[in-house]
Amino acid sequence: MSTILSLARKWRPQLFTDLAGQEFVVRALTSALKSERLPQALLFSGDRGVGKTTVARILAKAINCQKGPTDAPCQECESCLEISRGSSPDVLEIDGASHTSVEDIRNLREGIRYLPFKSRTRVYIIDEVHMLSQAAFNALLKTLEEPPAHVIFVFATTEDHKIPDTILSRCQHFRFRSLSVPEITAKLEEISNRESLAFSRPILNLIARTSGGSLRDALSLLDQVRFLSDDPRSVEDIALFLGMAGGLPEKQLLEALLSGNLKAALETGDKLLSTGVDPRATLHSLAIKVRDLLLSSALSCPLTDPRFAWDETEIPETPLPGTFFLEQMLSVLVEGEMGIRKSPQPQVTFLLFLCRITHIKNMLPLPEILDRLSRQSPPPVPAERLPPPSPPSRNPPPMKDAGPVATDPLPPKDAPTVFDWQQIMDQCRDIDPSVRDLIEQCQVKKTGPSRFFLKAPNAFFEKRIQEAIPTFQKAVSSQLGVSLELTVSRETGNKDSEPDSADSIARSHPMVREAATLFGGEVIAIRKSGFSTPPSGGEEKKT
Repeated sequence: MSTILSLARKWRPQLFTDLAGQEFVVRALTSALKSERLPQALLFSGDRGVGKTTVARILAKAINCQKGPTDAPCQECESCLEISRGSSPDVLEIDGASHTSVEDIRNLREGIRYLPFKSRTRVYIIDEVHMLSQAAFNALLKTLEEPPAHVIFVFATTEDHKIPDTILSRCQHFRFRSLSVPEITAKLEEISNRESLAFSRPILNLIARTSGGSLRDALSLLDQVRFLSDDPRSVEDIALFLGMAGGLPEKQLLEALLSGNLKAALETGDKLLSTGVDPRATLHSLAIKVRDLLLSSALSCPLTDPRFAWDETEIPETPLPGTFFLEQMLSVLVEGEMGIRKSPQPQVTFLLFLCRITHIKNMLPLPEILDRLSRQSPPPVPAERLPPPSPPSRNPPPMKDAGPVATDPLPPKDAPTVFDWQQIMDQCRDIDPSVRDLIEQCQVKKTGPSRFFLKAPNAFFEKRIQEAIPTFQKAVSSQLGVSLELTVSRETGNKDSEPDSADSIARSHPMVREAATLFGGEVIAIRKSGFSTPPSGGEEKKT
């Protein structure tokens, strides 16, 4: 059985001019080569498959080319050919994931001392450098501080945040960006034409969206689909082969979601799941499409523009909703892609997120809600007609029955209106707040038509409440025309029916009542600190 070379290896860029999508990195490196001011430690960071190791190899050829250093290696000299084949003794590629120990770095430092065998400079390319241990980084640090003149280090990583700052500060950092869908599609078209592969642009667009910004992944997918058969395949067939929705099914699902049609979305989604699509890959593809729709709507740019590279057959026929809907939909899709990854039931989670997207149709932006409320609210009442605000009532619950108490005889029919305590506190809003707060500290019991007994929580409050009573009585008389008789004491007057003093004070404390009201709770038990009386006599013990 014969094997063939993969497209990713066959069409790997050999010169800076062959690279796609890394213009700023190429410009900086070529300028450094022309001025012969190339740093001895470089760090290449970026997502997988964007060209980090490829650029490192091209840079090694540019440095050691017999016609160099040059930004355009000849590709004919012995040094260029050996580096292209990966057999140069002066260009060493090290996998950081499998060489993580201090001993590996020590061996590297031993080899650095020797001059190049054939080339001008020794180039060490350490891939996935973030995988080195902390001890290995410390061992490498001294070499980076004072490297030999004949050595250049090129570090490549997908997670530059894991590299210690001491290493970062000694490297020149080049950040590689992910390629856009149109850039990958254009490159796939170029390679397909050279390989005589008959793939339509919608199929190449589908592969480009699936690759996640990695040209290498896109070429690997193109390798897979070209072995299906020699006959041209439809977008739907390619999508099912890749485990995702595509073509007409994906368009139908997108239209159902954009129109908020729950039934159509669930029917289409369930049908796609029955064909074996990957739910996460489907949400990923939808997220890219919705991102394009959002940008197209916000920038007033058609989807057929080169920056989006949509085919006419992919554009939804349903009217596009506003940017608020598209923004919320994109947020749910991104959240769904992450949720499916952790979900024990990915298919159920997929349908759940489809339901959430359709419900967005019933949501309104906050500014629109506020605008509707302002238009529906009644006209404002003049300030002079508004009654003074009433502070929230914090009246304690009524005391337990204190036994028989002498009461006034029933008033005659023509007697003035008799108010209960709550009515008095609600209607007398102009009472001095300080006086009102003192009165509200008491438990209240009505002992007659206009007579009330106030139980003070302690001696301190008893004295202050007694001083405030005349002011309170005067305010009630002026506003309600009622003369109150108020008695203040710490005792109820009946020892047998008096509640437990400590429990009563704790339960009726304003802060306890406010906490119970705020959290919707009730006092179940009261725990005493210090020493408590045993239930059946004897010595006290700590609780």
